Amino acid sequence: MTNFNPAQSEAITATVKRGRGRPTKRIVNPFEGFIGPTTDYGQYPYFASDIIEGIARLDWHDRAIGVGGSSKPLSVKHLFGILAQLPEITATSVSDFLSVGIRQAQRYVKAVELVMPYLMKSRPKCLAFEMDHGEILPMRRNDWTDTLTAPDSETLAKLHYDLRDLGAD
Repeated sequence: MTNFNPAQSEAITATVKRGRGRPTKRIVNPFEGFIGPTTDYGQYPYFASDIIEGIARLDWHDRAIGVGGSSKPLSVKHLFGILAQLPEITATSVSDFLSVGIRQAQRYVKAVELVMPYLMKSRPKCLAFEMDHGEILPMRRNDWTDTLTAPDSETLAKLHYDLRDLGAD
């Protein structure tokens, strides 16, 4: 008798694909790691805020005009979180990341699909270079040299004394 490992069996059966149904929509996320709270652009990058806010406010529910029900916008914070942290965007990965149902996750995937071309066009040149080449664009150096002489300590002490009251209200 051979050794049976149930974990190995489950992994093998999980990789088998059925040929039925709609194929999974997969979006490769080029912004992952380049935007987010720990990057230079912050949690809400200036070049993307208006675009993502506009996409988030669209009506994401399939209802005819005038039919009741509330139509709440998608969360801008969640959209930025998806773009900042998920390397591949699918309904399943979004559902796991946000702890939402699959239908809501599909709305977020569709929003990312709509927003991606606009974000690629609006990204700054230095971010585009960094994303395309994997290195930071060299910045222009300021070659200005200070030709003034540094003040002596006596002058600095007098200036410090004169400015002491300006900070008090």
